[in-house]
Amino acid sequence: MSAQEAHFQGAEILQSTRTHVRWTLQKLSAPVSFSCHQCGRRTTDTVVAIKTTSAGRQLAHCADCHLQRLTEVASTYEPPASAVSAAPAPGGAEGAATSRLDETVLIRQPDPGLPHDVVETPPELRWSFVIRRHHLEHGQCPLPSQAARRIRTAKVVHLDHGRGFPTVLLDSLRKKVTKEHLRGIRWPSELLPGTRVTANLDRSRLRLSLTLLERPVFIAKRRFSYTYDPRIIARELPTSLAHSPAGIAVSLDVLVQETIRKLGYLDEAGSALLPVENLIRGVRSRAISHQYSSDAIRASVNGLINRRRLTWETGSCAADGVLHFPARPGERTVRLVCYTPFVVPKPKKQRIVHLPSASSRHGVAGHLMKIEHLGKQASAAALAAYAEAHRSAGLTGTHHLPKGHTYVKPHKRGGLT
Repeated sequence: MSAQEAHFQGAEILQSTRTHVRWTLQKLSAPVSFSCHQCGRRTTDTVVAIKTTSAGRQLAHCADCHLQRLTEVASTYEPPASAVSAAPAPGGAEGAATSRLDETVLIRQPDPGLPHDVVETPPELRWSFVIRRHHLEHGQCPLPSQAARRIRTAKVVHLDHGRGFPTVLLDSLRKKVTKEHLRGIRWPSELLPGTRVTANLDRSRLRLSLTLLERPVFIAKRRFSYTYDPRIIARELPTSLAHSPAGIAVSLDVLVQETIRKLGYLDEAGSALLPVENLIRGVRSRAISHQYSSDAIRASVNGLINRRRLTWETGSCAADGVLHFPARPGERTVRLVCYTPFVVPKPKKQRIVHLPSASSRHGVAGHLMKIEHLGKQASAAALAAYAEAHRSAGLTGTHHLPKGHTYVKPHKRGGLT
């Protein structure tokens, strides 16, 4: 979408700021919906980054891709002297190390929404993915490259909720196959971004499976009944910036926290981590209605840390400028601001008992279960069972059970005995 197209939709340009050669950041009078030219994600926002090509075309970009572009351009870096006013590092580290710790670094993470843990055998193809918001909005199911040929012969798609009977999501007449997605999926309305999905494709059908949690978990007033990825939930929680009433300025403290959540490195628990210099640039690119100074942003960070809304962590930066967390030995250490957008509540000591019926008996696939928040550790039997299941599935990588989790072996649940 170009700037002119934004006018056609009834939105006026309230402010236009030139951020780099051929790049302008525009604030509009009303939210507009557009597809980012770089990442392809459908976005609705009042801020649009416009890149003007040499041919005069105006290409719309989302705020995240615009910030990534700015961090990759060395000519936009501030002089190292600006780091003198940096917030104090943990442990009282000062001096020459401070200026290096605030250098802008690149943040690259694999997208859990893309197919991963792909296992191909003659009878079937299996992979996993995490539901993203754009999957739900556009009716998409991500496919690995190996699935393009097989999926054309599959007649129907089933979703197994673990309740005994699957739900039909797609019939053969509505099926549209691309290199990366199966389109036309009618996802259930109760399915939330962040839900983990296991896909099994054979000659006749594609079956998608969800794994029930032992107890539902409420995050940001939303009920999660199936296993989920906290990283995706943290990234795709509704942003307070997009829903602020017109004419009401967003506070700098809120802007700082939202910038970390949207642009930071996400750990396994869903916490977002961002170097201070990246944070300063991110805040400035998202708040064009008010140009905050570096000192003001650092003061906000210090205040949020004093109120325990933010914490300090330490990561490292590789030779190619990519951020790693936790810090890796031999790499330059980087001071990170950490924001945890939600806390998973401890489950209440109560049980819900369902009487078995002839139709409720079903198999439950082996799966990981998070137990760190319960103060427990995986048993030796769970460690051995996970290693054996990992090897049997032919998966590459370590066979060690992820920290803070246990392994639940395949078993039968429900039904009459």
